[in-house]
Amino acid sequence: MANSFLKVLENRDFKRMWFSQLFSQIALNMLTFGSVLHIFELTGKATSISLVMIASAIPVAIFGPFSGVLADRVDYRKILIYTNLLRVVAIIFLLYSTRNLLAIFEVIFIISALSQIFSPAESAAIPLVVPKNQLVSANSAVMTTTFVTLLIGYCVAGAFLSLLGAFWLFAICGFLFIVASWATFLLSNFDNKKTEKLTITKFATGIEHVWREMKTGLHYVTDSKDILRPMIRLTIGWTIFGSLITILPAFSASILKIDPKLIAPLVVAPAGVGMFLATLSLNKKTTVNMGLMNMGFLLAGVAMFIVSFYPLYSHFFLAIVVLLILAVIFGYGTSLIQIPGQTLLHLNSEQDKRGRVFGMSTMMLRLATTLPSVIVGGISDLTSPLITMILLGTITIIYAVILMFE
Repeated sequence: MANSFLKVLENRDFKRMWFSQLFSQIALNMLTFGSVLHIFELTGKATSISLVMIASAIPVAIFGPFSGVLADRVDYRKILIYTNLLRVVAIIFLLYSTRNLLAIFEVIFIISALSQIFSPAESAAIPLVVPKNQLVSANSAVMTTTFVTLLIGYCVAGAFLSLLGAFWLFAICGFLFIVASWATFLLSNFDNKKTEKLTITKFATGIEHVWREMKTGLHYVTDSKDILRPMIRLTIGWTIFGSLITILPAFSASILKIDPKLIAPLVVAPAGVGMFLATLSLNKKTTVNMGLMNMGFLLAGVAMFIVSFYPLYSHFFLAIVVLLILAVIFGYGTSLIQIPGQTLLHLNSEQDKRGRVFGMSTMMLRLATTLPSVIVGGISDLTSPLITMILLGTITIIYAVILMFE
């Protein structure tokens, strides 16, 4: 994997995109998990975490279809630069709202809208800077970075929140977005889209064209099983992940007897190891298929189901080791869902429609991590985190079995 990763990084534009991804995703994960922990501290309710998810979901529903069309019509490099800079501006407002729940939700709304515009452009740009025979390696590198930054962001968010407070945690996030903007500014003009000066007349006709392209993109995705099937599996995978994030603080505090601020090093870190191990195995492949995704669901579901019964074996010797191994298995399964799914979307979509494909995919994925969490948070508060975790693991296993016999 090291050789393949270094070979892909020989491409200057991919290296700069990867560098931008590294810093922007660390910032976004620190911001997300830091906000979840901060709001949980302020309220003590899993339902309040669900409100964070709602604030993230609304702009996704509004801007989701438009973001894909924008990516197909506007220079990718400009989108990446400006969305990062605007996220910095949003965080500046957040610095003065650390105790105001409504203001925090409003800033989360803005950053979510900007991220929805950012993500399709970033994903759709990869095949333009990387040859087809390196797409699996490139996506492995991207997904590895995604999981590593998830690990780093979640690990340091709790520590920074405890040591420095919410203000300095959010300030660090803003600085990282600035660094990410600088990396995208160094990109070459690899995107050859033809752009025209905007006038009132062109703006009016452009709205009609955008609407038409949105409908064309929707039909393109729904009419192609090779695109729709992996997209649905990716969406369900992120639904499971978002639901888990929602109940994880309460589950750790009440069932695992772990301080929620220590979730990252004790639970998320081993999952990150599993994600990395999956990328090692997938990087040896030149092709991928949905059978890998089905296996990923099964592994993730089994891991969650066994973890939910931790109180039954917590008093046994090395019980914590079993917990760590299960976290590794969950991370491995998650990678088996994400990397093949992302690669199949790249391989099966046409270049001039790829922005719309990833715009719709990003919209579905982000809605999947937000809206179901509202239900999950409510179930957790009304019943218990233990029952919720059992349900989540059981549903995932059933879904995996259905896919295998499909």
